[in-house]
Amino acid sequence: MVVLAIFWLLFFGAAVSGIRWTLYLFFVSLAFGSLSILPVNLTGGTTFLPHTACSALLFIRSLIASRRPHLLIDGLLDYNKLGLLASFIVFGLMVTYTAPFLFRGAPIMGLNNITRSPLGFGSGNITQPLYLLSTFAITISIYQLLLRADTRRMVYQAIFVGAAMAMVTGMIDMATAGTNLLAPLRTATYVIMDSDDVGGMRRVIGFNTEASAYGALVLSFGSMIYFMRLGDALGGIFAKLQMPMALALITLTVLSTSSAAFLGLAILGIISVVSNIMALRHPADEQRALMQLLIIGAGMLIVAALVVATPSMFNGAVDLVDSLIFKKTTSSSYSERSSWNIVSLEGLAATGGYGVGVGSTRASSWPVAVLSSTGIIGGLLMILFFLRLLTLNLRNASDEIRRVVTGARYSLMVCLVPGAVAGTLVDFGAFNATLFAITTALPTLIPVATRRRRRVPRPPVQARTAAQR
Repeated sequence: MVVLAIFWLLFFGAAVSGIRWTLYLFFVSLAFGSLSILPVNLTGGTTFLPHTACSALLFIRSLIASRRPHLLIDGLLDYNKLGLLASFIVFGLMVTYTAPFLFRGAPIMGLNNITRSPLGFGSGNITQPLYLLSTFAITISIYQLLLRADTRRMVYQAIFVGAAMAMVTGMIDMATAGTNLLAPLRTATYVIMDSDDVGGMRRVIGFNTEASAYGALVLSFGSMIYFMRLGDALGGIFAKLQMPMALALITLTVLSTSSAAFLGLAILGIISVVSNIMALRHPADEQRALMQLLIIGAGMLIVAALVVATPSMFNGAVDLVDSLIFKKTTSSSYSERSSWNIVSLEGLAATGGYGVGVGSTRASSWPVAVLSSTGIIGGLLMILFFLRLLTLNLRNASDEIRRVVTGARYSLMVCLVPGAVAGTLVDFGAFNATLFAITTALPTLIPVATRRRRRVPRPPVQARTAAQR
């Protein structure tokens, strides 16, 4: 109860303070994935996590802080901004509240019993759309705050604060392994897998329920700080902490031993090399990109030399990767989760491509969850939204906007990996919601600046002619 009292004290303190503290609390709350903020005996066993309450508070406070509702309405209607995502949400809700009645009995994978079941309206069609709307509210909130220079810096700072908390929770979990000291922070009704190990190495879970959740947390924060270079935009202590924090978060991702996170790290490494090569085209980034490429190349040479000189040193790492990735495809859990996708797609086919509704079925891959739940039209809207936010023109953008938006696009490719291989529901999560906001809000500032430059009055032709004489 002491932990709950502290949380609600911080919550109401942020509610009556400035938007800065609400942002800090929201990103910090993402690290507490096993804490129920309401006693489960009062909620009928349902777990309400901290970020659920904090996202609602952030939505309300952002509406108050932005004071420009017309910009939000414009963003929700414009297909170059959030229009396609808003259309996806609306269509998904329409499918959710019609499909269970139109296609009753279609095959689905049950959310709670995890068995092949007939389609019908259930509690999942109420709770899961609420979670999806909550995540969409995060996108809307951060989108509004990014349109103002002062609150934009607060968003950048809050990401650093949340990343620092993710690091701290991992270190505390390692320090208290084998004890019950973290029991007051693990009150969710989910199964807490805090004693799992792979290859003799304990999996770090932080204040989450399992290693995959913590791996996705630190991988997402690490990729955002590394690629978006928010420290360069903020300057000062943030610029100095940028690379050390990114490296620490990547290290914690490895210690989580999550196979999905490992795949994300591989994508991060590939994109890192490609992005630095592309950054050589920009004079402002040339020196940094060249230095990072040299460091990456030197690291690869050192590892290669060690493999040749002392191959036995890497036996443990090879066994770990083998058990996490290669042997995983032959495990019973892999076969079981694959069947979730098969049954969900059968439900999609049974509805003629209309979809079974958000919260009706459980998949083991986020793209399959989106397609089976919202149908072909919903899947197409999401694909068009991704294509649009990845191809928005950044010509005439400032160095800061170009770096942050380009970095957010790279981060999005990394953050999508855990969901693509392990996501069970349509909800796209807080990190993707944040990156959606960044990649759609900041490009809207470019034409505004261009138009302002074009409005600078030019002297009359006669005056220029006289001056030339």
